Amino acid sequence: MVLFRRLRPGRPDRAATVAEETAPTVPTARAAEPEPAGPAPASLDPAAVPRLFGPVPNTAGSPLPTLDADGRPVPGTGIRKFVDPLPVPGRAATAGLGARLPVAVPDTITWPGCDYYEIGLQEYAQRLHRDLPATRLRGYRQLNLGTDATGHNTVSPPDRPWHLGPMIVARRGRPVRIKFINQLPTGRAGELFLPVDETVDGAGPGPLDGPAPYPQNRAVPHLAGAQTAWISAGNPWQWVTPAGEITPYPVGVGVVPVPDMPPPGAGATTLYFPNEQSGRLMWLHDNTLGLSRLTVYSGQLALYLLTDPAEERLVDDGVLPADQLPLVIEDKTFVPDDAQLAAQDPTWDRERWGAKGSLWHPHVYQPRQNPYRLGGGNPTGRWDYGPWTHDPDGGASPWVAPVPNPHHDPVTDPDEPPLVPGVPHPSAVPEAYGDTPLVNGVAYPYLEVAPRAYRFRILNACADRALNLQLYRAASDGPMWTDDGTPADPRAGEVPMVEAVRAPGRPAYWPVDGRDGGVPDPAAAGPEMIQIGNEGGLLPAPVVRPNRPVGYRYDRQDPTVLNVDGHTLLLAPGERADVVVDFSTVAPGSTLILYNDCPAPLPRFDPRYDHHTGAPDHTAAGGLPPARPGYGPNTRTLLQIRVTGDPAERYDVRRLAARLPGAYARSQPPPIVPQPAYDAASGTRTARPTLVPARADAVTFTPTGASAPVTLPLAVKSVGQVFEPRHGRAVGRLGVGHPVAGPLTPATLPLGPVDPATEVLHVTDPAVPIGAAADGTQLWRIVGDAERTHPVHVEGCDMQLVNRVGWDGTVRPPDPGELGWKDTVRVDPHEDVVVALRPVVPALPFTIGDSVRLLDPTRPAGARLDASPVSPVDGRPAVVVNQLVNLGWEYRWQTRSAGLRDQGMSRPLVLRVAPTAPTGLTATPAPGSATALPAIALAWTGNGSRPPATSHRLQRATDSAFTAGLTEITVAATATRYTDATVTPGVSYHYRIRAENAVSCSAWSNSVPATVRLAAPERLAAVVPPAAPLRVALRWTNRSFATGVDVQRATNPTFTSGPGTTAIAVGETHLDPAVAPDTTYYYRVRTTYLGAASPWSTVAAVTTPPRPATPTTVSATAGAPAPDTATVTLTWSAESVAGPGAGFVVQRATDPAFTREPATFSVTGRGFTNTGLARGVTYHYRVRATNVVGTSPWTPPIQITTPT
Repeated sequence: MVLFRRLRPGRPDRAATVAEETAPTVPTARAAEPEPAGPAPASLDPAAVPRLFGPVPNTAGSPLPTLDADGRPVPGTGIRKFVDPLPVPGRAATAGLGARLPVAVPDTITWPGCDYYEIGLQEYAQRLHRDLPATRLRGYRQLNLGTDATGHNTVSPPDRPWHLGPMIVARRGRPVRIKFINQLPTGRAGELFLPVDETVDGAGPGPLDGPAPYPQNRAVPHLAGAQTAWISAGNPWQWVTPAGEITPYPVGVGVVPVPDMPPPGAGATTLYFPNEQSGRLMWLHDNTLGLSRLTVYSGQLALYLLTDPAEERLVDDGVLPADQLPLVIEDKTFVPDDAQLAAQDPTWDRERWGAKGSLWHPHVYQPRQNPYRLGGGNPTGRWDYGPWTHDPDGGASPWVAPVPNPHHDPVTDPDEPPLVPGVPHPSAVPEAYGDTPLVNGVAYPYLEVAPRAYRFRILNACADRALNLQLYRAASDGPMWTDDGTPADPRAGEVPMVEAVRAPGRPAYWPVDGRDGGVPDPAAAGPEMIQIGNEGGLLPAPVVRPNRPVGYRYDRQDPTVLNVDGHTLLLAPGERADVVVDFSTVAPGSTLILYNDCPAPLPRFDPRYDHHTGAPDHTAAGGLPPARPGYGPNTRTLLQIRVTGDPAERYDVRRLAARLPGAYARSQPPPIVPQPAYDAASGTRTARPTLVPARADAVTFTPTGASAPVTLPLAVKSVGQVFEPRHGRAVGRLGVGHPVAGPLTPATLPLGPVDPATEVLHVTDPAVPIGAAADGTQLWRIVGDAERTHPVHVEGCDMQLVNRVGWDGTVRPPDPGELGWKDTVRVDPHEDVVVALRPVVPALPFTIGDSVRLLDPTRPAGARLDASPVSPVDGRPAVVVNQLVNLGWEYRWQTRSAGLRDQGMSRPLVLRVAPTAPTGLTATPAPGSATALPAIALAWTGNGSRPPATSHRLQRATDSAFTAGLTEITVAATATRYTDATVTPGVSYHYRIRAENAVSCSAWSNSVPATVRLAAPERLAAVVPPAAPLRVALRWTNRSFATGVDVQRATNPTFTSGPGTTAIAVGETHLDPAVAPDTTYYYRVRTTYLGAASPWSTVAAVTTPPRPATPTTVSATAGAPAPDTATVTLTWSAESVAGPGAGFVVQRATDPAFTREPATFSVTGRGFTNTGLARGVTYHYRVRATNVVGTSPWTPPIQITTPT
């Protein structure tokens, strides 16, 4: 026989063709029930008010065998045990039932370095036992092609969903990306086929006005045990509905697809799992607000196996068996035939929820109390009812009062009281214990193994039932069934039992309490389980677990009396175990039974939930009759194991004990609180264990590698039972220590899911020493203030169980299987659990912000909430109003009990990963100068370094919504100022800033608008230069950085007449040559930069000179002042010559044509004396006026002769 050996991603050669008997049975509409309902018996009335006080139990059992006249089961009735094989991952569907457990094949091409899957959620039907019709389920299915061995996407996924599939196999350090697509039916067809209580928050009306409730086809996958970003954490509000669902609530709050993946589209979201953690078995399951107890029960769960090199090395070296397979254990109840259903649960709605073979779930809240009956009890009741057990407020009670009982008749029904609890129908209930176990999706399967060692990865996937798993030899090794389905030897499916009394030869720990049905015969004990891991990965040492029945603490003076005190492999819901079983010690041909005798509830059990052969008849109390040998219901015999083949060598436990500590050290971080149990793995020597006593408020220890002890405060948390405020039903609550606890106040304060967050942890670098000021490590003491064991699940942190301490002060170290890291711890009644937590931040290739949402997303903003009336901060009266809150990286700490979780036993756990947002952002425009760019100066206030920022992201946009013209600027983490010199003057900008680190970012600061404007040039002056040609010279001073200058000229000061603009290069001078004489011009200048212009300068005016007129009345006189020379004096009349360069030119010659001996003289006045002339010579003179515009015509020549 080939078993699924080391679990790895599926390969094409493992793909199987679905046989004809396993053809897809996916229904196309809700009306297509797996088993036609047919006409209902008259006694089945889903519209009737349930009878709560007998004789109807309102609790159906799975189909019971019909007995013939001789008391023998009729073939074809009931559910036979151990007729179907156990589905094994990757193996083809088997004949008969045809169940299989497919392994997903990753696409390794689309996202290099990652495994990529597209997972759809679909509704389908599958037979879970050959004696049952197909059961309607909802589950996951791979949709995309996987990558083959040649690197091409050719591997087709299965053509239908299979329960618990597809199993994802991941490897440490290689991320997994998932596109999740909700493909459930829409509209009425999308309603869940299980009883939905719409009074549970999140299952009925939403925050918007109108009657439309939340749809029942919502889904949010949560990977339990994964260390990932909160956007992929699968919080209850992060659901999506199918595309096409007409609803005002298409997505839940907090749905944030993976930032670096394409938008997923309607009805889908994307998820990212870094897988930077030790190898472990995890599981993907739905976590939808108000529905998760039902959605997971409907089949929405799958396995996720993470491997790592340390573990694989043990396999390669033969230290761990290569043969391994998962065992996923669920408990379910199946709707029986109509006759049995009418007797047990007459108000079950077959049309809405299904007929025979469908999943059955409790829907009637049956009170344990009947105050109108002698003794005050209800024989068929199951849960406490607040108004009849504890009503401190009297008439002011917040609960819905009991209502008239329509079945009350003191004559014919004296046990029917006049009033019944005012609870809805259908109603949520605190717990649901199925009567039929499923292993790997099949009821009562069998497994064939060879006589060698196997490794089992076990998950308790029950909604509320805890398990105490043991192995015993069956009472017979013969075949159980004949070919016609009649019993051959039912003892092959039973464990030999003995009375629970003292007897010679029995182990000292064997129970002697006389319990019903006895206990397994210790002589039938099978091979021991060797536990090597839990939900956190490998253990620091193997734990050999001898098979033993569950034992209880019987010291009546101990407040923990009747708590479980002895067990084999004890797993609460959600807990996992990694075990090795060596079948080489079992003779071939032997039959073993995987046996469970854990009480339900744990530990204060109700015998009606303990279904086994030889049990008392509980029908009078609303339970079931005794199970028949070989048939269900039976919650003790889970799996039959048939050992065949040649024995192998015995498994070497000593070699495992030598190698496992090293593998633990390589795969796991060291513990927060060192203990001697970790010394072999850590290479340390711890002198004494750190055990926290009762009433301690701090813990002192020396961290691994530290030289001095540190002292950390011990925060008080709690689990407990209360009555929900609207209907008085029993629910669970998490809480904190009462801030003013004293003689008159309780020690703890229960809080609901809408109370403000009280669990806030600060993330720090792992290199920061434990106990340092910046360290985020916390220690909690979780007070077990309840009457049942609560499996408390904590996300987002590594959690170490330090010890337990009873209320009498008895300190108990962890069970060896609880060492290492846990994500779920059991909190027992009247006992506190001390845990150490350190936040874990995964490595991400993107950054994300915080979870910001209303305290209660199901209610409108501003509504008063059903929160604690006492403040957990100071103990004063408090009123909580629905408002937006920043929950950082929001995770959950909550119970693993599904019914209690849906009804509020869940609280936010806040990881402060993002730095604190900057505040006080201001923006000051600065126009710059001729040499400095225009800019906007920004300033802000940083707000601490816990967690520290590695940078700031500054955003600039041209609209207040930051959607237009968006620019992002990275600024140093320590900066509180930045000057943005890339702005365009005149554009209105909006700025905001946030702090960032490697994986997260703060909220945005306040946004501020700013606009920078250029400054106008100054000191503009305009002049006409003295030198020709006629021009106007401009000079000014620039006051802003410029890439150009505009010069504008007009002939009027308003620049409406003759305007013209000339763009010139950057400078502070300009010559305008295109000017006319005798004209007044007006000038102004402005600078330009990046297309923007400054304001205009002040205006400068200038008038150009006119062209000069010809001088008149020229006269000349001659003289001889010197003996040998003569002098000529000229005078003339002329208009005033204006403008630069104004003057006169005098020309002289000795002929009238001014061609002989010409001479020219420039003068400024209206006269000229020409000296040094020769005597007795006749000269000719003419004069003209001149200025920058030009010259006038010459005057007529005049003639004069010098004296002789």
